[in-house]
Amino acid sequence: MPSIAVLGTGRVGQALGPRFAQLGFKVTYGSRNPDSETVTNLIAQTGPDASAMNASEAVQNSDWVLLAVPWSAMESLLPQLGELENKIVIDITNALVFGDDGLMSMAVDTSAGEIIQQAKPKAKVVKAFNTVGFHVMANPAAAGGPVTVPIASDHSDAKQAIAEVVTKLGFEVMDVGPMKHARSLEAMTILYMVPYLQGKKEDAFEFYLRTGASPKESKGVRPAE
Repeated sequence: MPSIAVLGTGRVGQALGPRFAQLGFKVTYGSRNPDSETVTNLIAQTGPDASAMNASEAVQNSDWVLLAVPWSAMESLLPQLGELENKIVIDITNALVFGDDGLMSMAVDTSAGEIIQQAKPKAKVVKAFNTVGFHVMANPAAAGGPVTVPIASDHSDAKQAIAEVVTKLGFEVMDVGPMKHARSLEAMTILYMVPYLQGKKEDAFEFYLRTGASPKESKGVRPAE
């Protein structure tokens, strides 16, 4: 199994780090405070092979990288990580900001995934998990039914590797094409957040994309007119 640097020890890092360890990955957490009580407890929860260090050291010592930090931290984080040459980078971030209406809006014209891939052209960036709640990342059964993890990337080999991991973690996976489609995936998170931001947690949902739904007879896809 590859080794993986989990950059970020908040809710997402705490959800996925231990689960990657359960699959056999050697997990190294990248943190600004690797000796903090929170990180020490997370290492203990993850397993005997887990460790923590600063982000750049964690990346240097790992084959894969999991970006589990807020988008607001990405601008300062990326320069610390080097070229990430040939490393698979799992991007969970969403480039979102609060709008005047109290709901989320896109913070960029493209997407976090595209910006990260452009900044690190030698890396193999895969957009994944950004449409899933942290509690469901930790325990897929919490959703009460199947959950789909859409993935996008310009690197077919990396996408296949991530698809296998997503399946082992208990999710269904949907290949939605190249990294430019990360724009649509991050927009899905805008919708995901609506029940929470409107105080309607009882309406919270997870995405499930049903396959096998094409018509029995089709004349192809018509272009928009």
